[in-house]
Amino acid sequence: MSGVIFLAKICTLKKQKDFKLVYQKGKVFGNRNLVMHYLKNGKDTNRLGIIVSKKVSNRAVVRNRIRRQLKEAYRLNENQFALGYDLVLIAKASCKDEKYPVIEKSLKHLFYKKNLMRQDHD
Repeated sequence: MSGVIFLAKICTLKKQKDFKLVYQKGKVFGNRNLVMHYLKNGKDTNRLGIIVSKKVSNRAVVRNRIRRQLKEAYRLNENQFALGYDLVLIAKASCKDEKYPVIEKSLKHLFYKKNLMRQDHD
């Protein structure tokens, strides 16, 4: 089993009450491709929820691709983001036509604009 790399698992929001709490008490910010709702959770980790509705595309293949791209963009940049937040990312219809680098840049833009970047990251 040498050579096997285990990736850290991203903590996710799963329960509807968790999503509702972020919507009701959290803050919201968006850009051309994404909307982010965020709320301090008092923990030392972030929890991520991703929503790609049928407004984006009726095809599940397209919605799942966008969801995977967002999750991967978050995972690769997680060490740059501040900890202690519940985050809900909502994809806009414009995501459907974008390539991965644009989606990643949009995600980083949201965190940067709301000062959710770590000050001590490399």
